[in-house]
Amino acid sequence: MHSLFFFIIALSLLVVVHEFGHFWVARRCGVKVLKFSVGFGKALWSKQAKDGTEYVIAAIPLGGYVKMLDEREGEVRADELHQTFNRKPLRSRVAIVAAGPIANLLFAVFAYWLIFVMGMPGLRPIIADISPNSAAEHAEILVGDEIVSIDGNATPTWKSVYKQLWLKAEQGGSVNLQLLSANIELERRVDIPASDIQSPSLLLQQLGIEPLRPEFMPILGELKPGAAAEIAGLQKGDLLLTADDVAIDSWTGWVELIRRSPEIAISVTVQRQDDVISIELIPEKSTENIGIIGASVDVSYTEIPEEMKSEQRYGPFKAAVEAIKQTWQFTGLTVKSLFGMLAGTVSTENLGGPITIAQIAGSSADSGLIAFISFLAMISISLGVLNLLPIPILDGGHLALYFIEWLKGSAVSEKMQIQGQKIGIMLLLMLMGLAFFNDLTRLFG
Repeated sequence: MHSLFFFIIALSLLVVVHEFGHFWVARRCGVKVLKFSVGFGKALWSKQAKDGTEYVIAAIPLGGYVKMLDEREGEVRADELHQTFNRKPLRSRVAIVAAGPIANLLFAVFAYWLIFVMGMPGLRPIIADISPNSAAEHAEILVGDEIVSIDGNATPTWKSVYKQLWLKAEQGGSVNLQLLSANIELERRVDIPASDIQSPSLLLQQLGIEPLRPEFMPILGELKPGAAAEIAGLQKGDLLLTADDVAIDSWTGWVELIRRSPEIAISVTVQRQDDVISIELIPEKSTENIGIIGASVDVSYTEIPEEMKSEQRYGPFKAAVEAIKQTWQFTGLTVKSLFGMLAGTVSTENLGGPITIAQIAGSSADSGLIAFISFLAMISISLGVLNLLPIPILDGGHLALYFIEWLKGSAVSEKMQIQGQKIGIMLLLMLMGLAFFNDLTRLFG
């Protein structure tokens, strides 16, 4: 119920944002809006405004719609013909349809702006160790150095360091690291090889850098749905006791064990409230040939020294610039993943349905306001991108028809539109079925 509550809150908010985009632009283009509905099915609440628009909250919170005056959907009085959607010029119809996805992307910008203004807590990027004969050693980076900025971009936390290095690793090249070494500011140049490594720790390991971290207690935090940890039966809050009868004394030791054990069964004992439970865990093999289980540490059980704490925060203007960059980057990743699924280079198992989204909504809410806002931003971008796909009945499908209309100088026939909608419904049902199947597979194996 906890996850379901936050799922409904998140989805309802994003639906309102999306549909308000259509609604706002339609009104500006002189189209009469008959109904603004959040959800489908039976109306739980409705109100008729003075301008004739009916506002509705419906029973099934899995979407929404804006119903506009349109001759194709019923008789229209002669004095209202100028307010119909179908009689508006092509540019107005394109603007109205595109406004929904654009509203989702703008909401993501606002959400990231809010995060950057509020500040994202993290750990100061202080280096704990340098691997011999590594890129970091060749660049004369020393143990105890703090990474102040990368290529002029401030890096107050390890997360901001990961982001800058990952962006450079997409193409490869050199970066300038501004370091604080024994209270002296130094600059070092490091070569970053082109890589598709997604793991922040592996990216640093490739450069020979070991971050300074507190020794976290080996207590499980969030679990990735469908990953090895969840499949084995591990749960959030489990205290890791032993692995193959060897005591687990820290999270770092646990991570090292998992990394060197891809596809090897490990007998794990955990303390779950008052019970001690034995579990067989088989780490998956990642693309980097290391073991992964899809579990994070719960840092709330470890007191972090004040001198290790930091925060990434920007002023209002800088936050807006960074929010636009963040939205653009995540939009690009979403599009890349979709094309990857179509090309077969990205597994369709990564596609999540309402159950997975509900689980993530609940866990992000548990992690705090910043995490929940970040979740809303990512889902809003995904919603915007998906709606722009050229599938009939989606906004992108309508835009594709308008593009054809622009090319041929006349509207696509009603018969063709109806056939397209049938195909679109079939494709959408297949997509939803796959996502729901993935959800059930993660839940029941």
